[in-house]
Amino acid sequence: MKRITLGALDYGLAFGVDRALRDLAENGRLSALGALVATELWPREFRPLQEIAEKVGQQTLFGITLAFSGDRVIPVSSRMQEIYGGRMFTREKLNRRAFFRLLPDELLMDEAVAQLARYSVLMQRPPDFVAVREGLLTRTSLARIVFKAVERADFEKPPLVISPLQPGLKTLRLARLAKTYGLQVLPSSEPLPPTADSEELQQLLLNHFDGMSDRSFVASIPGKSDDRLMREEPRKKIAVRECQYDVLKSDRFFQTLDRKNIFLR
Repeated sequence: MKRITLGALDYGLAFGVDRALRDLAENGRLSALGALVATELWPREFRPLQEIAEKVGQQTLFGITLAFSGDRVIPVSSRMQEIYGGRMFTREKLNRRAFFRLLPDELLMDEAVAQLARYSVLMQRPPDFVAVREGLLTRTSLARIVFKAVERADFEKPPLVISPLQPGLKTLRLARLAKTYGLQVLPSSEPLPPTADSEELQQLLLNHFDGMSDRSFVASIPGKSDDRLMREEPRKKIAVRECQYDVLKSDRFFQTLDRKNIFLR
């Protein structure tokens, strides 16, 4: 039997997304749920997530998705707020600065530490895993900052690290770097197909998990439409979210897993 870590990493983005993720986690449809603590909604949405985490216990991993870039997130650390106000970097800017070795290491370290603290204090538990938004963990310089921040947090049990990369040389390098900080990396595999047709997704999932290594992380973006999502995301992406939610909560999806001899971690 092969174990797959099926997860979603954008809790805290919108009420419709959060409700869908809590429902799926409570019913054993997701095995990992990552929270964005740098969003406007997190201070209101952490408590329902805390209740779900207490209810399901070890059945699901609950972790944090660190955000240093992108829309709909705001700085948590006081230093980042002072310098950049209510805006984060763009992914392109961070990638460019990482390439030229011009990252603001101390600033990013403070932000990572502040987000980790915000998660563990409000959730009253350490994160089971750490991911980084927009795949920025591929940058070795940024990965080192994240690993140092986790080390500084001094969690009793080190969290897993979700790699944005599929198995290969780059993932091995990331795993070796993580190991120097006492951390273990879970490699990623192909995310759920981005289709808005439920029947098509059910058919695609019949072979989607073939060839994946044991414990691979498979990303998903389930959710339900709400006013916030309608303002902030294209209709096509919202349709994909709703399709994934409908399929993951279906009995047919679990029948597919049984048929393929796959166990959700």
